[in-house]
Amino acid sequence: MQKDKGFRRRVITLITVVLITAAVVAVYLAYGVHSRSNLPLIVPSNADWFYHFQSRSVDEAARKSADSRPLYYDSFYYTLLKLPVLHNVKDAGQPGIYLMTDVVLFADKKGWYAALTVTSDEKLNAFCRDNVPSDLIEKPVEKPEFTYVKSKTRNLYFAYKHKACVFYVPADTASDVAAAEAALNAVFTQKDSSIYNIQALQNIYDKECQVVYWGGNMGHGVQLSGEMTQFHFSDSVRNQKPISPLYLFSKAGISYNEADIDRILNKNNQIKSREYLNQTFRAMYYFLKPFVQ
Repeated sequence: MQKDKGFRRRVITLITVVLITAAVVAVYLAYGVHSRSNLPLIVPSNADWFYHFQSRSVDEAARKSADSRPLYYDSFYYTLLKLPVLHNVKDAGQPGIYLMTDVVLFADKKGWYAALTVTSDEKLNAFCRDNVPSDLIEKPVEKPEFTYVKSKTRNLYFAYKHKACVFYVPADTASDVAAAEAALNAVFTQKDSSIYNIQALQNIYDKECQVVYWGGNMGHGVQLSGEMTQFHFSDSVRNQKPISPLYLFSKAGISYNEADIDRILNKNNQIKSREYLNQTFRAMYYFLKPFVQ
């Protein structure tokens, strides 16, 4: 009888441990999939414009069915692989970077920046050292706040630290290494003055938008979970005349004639989620051009 009680006690203990472990794993997975990205923290508050493309959430929307998959989806992924440091990537997880989780793009007076999420500094260090052709980048340079490599073929820098990596193209083509280091140092150290601290921008994020744009003290977010795209504008935009859903794309240099507008927007000035994604992937190519040309 005593043995039987001991056995039951061990079984109950084991079941409890399993349930607790399952609960912890469930919370971890839920946090990892649905938590808000910290990547915008690297964007300074004085950025001219800021664009956050939450690729994993967009990917879920894009893959609902083969018929609804946007035409430009694959081209976006392959555009990322044209970045010098990612030239030799055969597996998306190989360099220690999330290629399709979050992409943050922004610009200031110093230049243009593209940021991705890092999964492992050690893995990324090894990748830059061993897998990138030596004719493409210089050897990694370690600084107190970040590590960076410079492209040998053009005025482009790649820096990383902890959970973020940044591609940087100086606005001044004559910019030297010291100026680039100063610009990157500002990105990696000035989190207290991040654009993410702007309350109006946080309000947009609270709407669980997959795409967020901010520029000129105004912004909007986009939800793509339904058939029709839902826009959430900051107060400064809502108080002005109505904004076309094609506003962001025109900022990326994409032009539309009347026939395009009639085809893309319905009579209520709305756009389907699939068509919005299609135009978004076109816009991403334009935003990424400074880094892949």
